[in-house]
Amino acid sequence: MKKFIFFLLLLLPVTVLSQEPSFTILCIAAHPDDEDGAALAYYKYLYGYDAYTVFYTRGEGGQNEIGPELNDKLGKLREQECYDASKIQGSKAYFLGELDFGFSKTAKETFKMWGGEDSVLARIVYMIRVLRPDVIITNHDTITTKPDRQHGNHQAVGITVFNAFDKAADYRYHPEQLVNGIEPWQVKKLFFRSFDSTKSDLYKLDISKKISDGKTTIAEISREALFQHKTQGMDKVDRNSPFFFGNRFYQLVRSDGMYPVEGDDLFSGLTHNMKWNTDDLRSYETKYSYKTVTAEDSLKILNEVKVAKYRRIGLVKTYDNTIENILKAFNVQFDTLSPLAVEVWDLNRYSTIILDIRAYLNRPDVVKFNKRFLKYAEGGGNLICFYNKPQDWNEKGDLAPYPIYISTERVTEEDANVKVLVPNHTFFNNPNVINDSDWIGWIQERNIYLPSDKPGTEMKTSSEYQRLLAMQDEDDPVPPTSLLFADYKYGTYTYCSLALYRQLKIFHKGALKLFMNMLSQKTANERSIDNIR
Repeated sequence: MKKFIFFLLLLLPVTVLSQEPSFTILCIAAHPDDEDGAALAYYKYLYGYDAYTVFYTRGEGGQNEIGPELNDKLGKLREQECYDASKIQGSKAYFLGELDFGFSKTAKETFKMWGGEDSVLARIVYMIRVLRPDVIITNHDTITTKPDRQHGNHQAVGITVFNAFDKAADYRYHPEQLVNGIEPWQVKKLFFRSFDSTKSDLYKLDISKKISDGKTTIAEISREALFQHKTQGMDKVDRNSPFFFGNRFYQLVRSDGMYPVEGDDLFSGLTHNMKWNTDDLRSYETKYSYKTVTAEDSLKILNEVKVAKYRRIGLVKTYDNTIENILKAFNVQFDTLSPLAVEVWDLNRYSTIILDIRAYLNRPDVVKFNKRFLKYAEGGGNLICFYNKPQDWNEKGDLAPYPIYISTERVTEEDANVKVLVPNHTFFNNPNVINDSDWIGWIQERNIYLPSDKPGTEMKTSSEYQRLLAMQDEDDPVPPTSLLFADYKYGTYTYCSLALYRQLKIFHKGALKLFMNMLSQKTANERSIDNIR
C-alpha cells in the first residue's frame, strides 16, 4: 500500500485575457467535501468574483456510504461529486494529485506517503501561480499536536499552504515552473477558518444573505452543494445543522501588507487584478497501484485457507459486497437477510450471523429487531458485529450483550505491530493457525472506531469481553479493543473493529484465515459437548 508512484499530467499554458479587473478566491482542501462551499458561493454570487478549489486528493482512500466501490473507483466517484458541487456553488475544481491513503494522524506520515514535503509544496505553488488568487481560504490549519490536531492530510495542507504564501512569489523557488506566461505570484491574504466564533479579530460571512433572485440564500446553495457528496453521507446531514450551514468565521494568518479593514470583507483594501484564462488548465493526475490478486494467487489462497464444514451463515448486508463475495468464493452456504427475514425468520437455523459494517446506520430493521439477534446469541448462536461509527451506535441503547461504547480512536499505520493477547483463543488456532506473518501486508489501516476502554467512566467497555489483540500507532496508544469476544449464555458475541473488509477485498491470506476462524467459532454449548466426548 505504501509503494505508490506519482505522475504529473502536462499542464497546458495559461495566458492573460484583456478583460475587466476582478478578484479571485481560492479554497484549498485536503479531500472532497473539505472545501468551504458557502464562502465560495458567497463571493461568487454576491460579488461576482472568480472562485476556485484545489483538492489535494480525490478521496479514494475513504469509506463509501452508498456502495461497494473503493480505491480508484471511489476516487472517480468523489471527483465527479466535486464537479457537481462546484457547479452549484459557482466555482471550478482542480486536483493536486496526491493520494488519499486513508486516515492519517500526522503530517510526518502524510508527507512520507506523498513523496516529501517539498514535492507537495511545489505542486500547490504551481497551482497558485497559475490561478493567481488574491485571497486563499482553507478549513485546515498547521497544528500538529493533540488535542487540536486535525487529520494528518489536513495538517499537511495547512503547513504547505502557509509556506506557499511566500514561495509562490519567490522566483528562485522551482523556477522551471515559470514558462508559458506563468510568473511568480504574491497572494495578498491567507485565512484559516475558525470553528470557535468567540475568538477575537475574526471575519464573519453572513451566509443567510440572498442572491440576486431575492429568494435563495447562500446557505441554501452551500447545502445543495454539500449534498452532492453522497459517497460520504453528506446528503443525510441535518439541513439545519449550524456546524455545516451556520455563518463562517475566518482568522487572517498571513498578509503581504497592511490593509484597511472594512466590515467583514476578506478582500477589504485590495486592488483588482486582471483576469486570467484558465480554461486549458488541467488537474494533476495521480498514478498509484493498489494490491491486486491474480487468478493464480486466488486459487492458491482458496486451497490454503481452511473453512469449517457445515457452517451456514446469515448475512445482514449493508452497502458493501465484500463479505458476500468471499463467502461465495469459498463456497460457504449463506443467506442474505432482508428486513422481512430479520423480523420473522427463525434465526436459529444459522451457525453464525454477521452484521456487516455500519449495520446500525444502514439497516433500521437491525435496530428495531436487535433483541432478536441478542436472543439468537443467547440461545446458542455465534453473532459477529463489524464496526460502527460512534453516531451509529452510542445513542441507540444496549445493542450488545454487555456495554460497548464506540470512540473515534483508530490505528492508521497499516504496519503497526500486532500483539495477540490471548494466544490460545480459537480465533487464532482453529481451523487456521494465525502466525506473525499473517499481519504483514495489510492496507490502509489496522482498525477503526475502537470501543472505548476508559476505566471508571460511563464510556468503559464491559470487562465481560476478552480483549484479543493490541496494537498502536507510533507514540499514540489506543485501547486493545479492536477484536472483542464474549460468551453469552449458550452462544457467543464478537465485536470486530479491524479493517477486515479492506483486507478481504484484496484476498489477504492472513485476514481470510482470521475471518474463517471467526465463522468457525463454536458456541459454549458446542464446546461443552466436545469436552464430554
